Amino acid sequence: MYYYKKILKYMFLCIFLIFFWFILHTLTIITDGTQEDTRPADIGVIFGTKNKKDGSLSQSMLRRLNIGLKLYQEGRIQKILLSGGMANKGFCESDLMQDFLISKGVRLGDIIIDNKAKNTKENVDNSLEIIKNNNYKRLIIISQYYHISRIKLMYYKRGFYNIGSVSSRHFSKKHDPKIFIREFLGFYYYYFFY
Repeated sequence: MYYYKKILKYMFLCIFLIFFWFILHTLTIITDGTQEDTRPADIGVIFGTKNKKDGSLSQSMLRRLNIGLKLYQEGRIQKILLSGGMANKGFCESDLMQDFLISKGVRLGDIIIDNKAKNTKENVDNSLEIIKNNNYKRLIIISQYYHISRIKLMYYKRGFYNIGSVSSRHFSKKHDPKIFIREFLGFYYYYFFY
């Protein structure tokens, strides 16, 4: 009986420590994702997200695009890289984003498309290839606040550190609890395996 009580005690301790680590990690993600660094950069990288099933832009995508548009109009970024492949119902995220930015007056020559990326790792790898080929020195990443830390991790692991970031700071009671679990697991998966 004593043996089982000891095992139970260690199990509860492990569960508590994992929960405590999850809370600390989540607070770090929120803090990192809501701090803006919009010093001038060569390029802004807008990370795609799923469109609506009818092919229209989701609110999340619109928020990201409007941030990128504002940075471009203010002269804080010179080029905009749209990163996102095929999403809902066969629509390409980066093509949808490009159409929106052109309709808002962004010059086609200032938009770079990455329509092959299917996940954060591919977004980062493809953008780094474009950045290196064009000799860009600084970038600003644009995504949701909870995604910023994982994106930075991927750039850092690949030796690129001159990164600013900005997010829409939009909080959703409906989605955020599930997203924090996904980001917690995703961060460490990317840390150890990518």
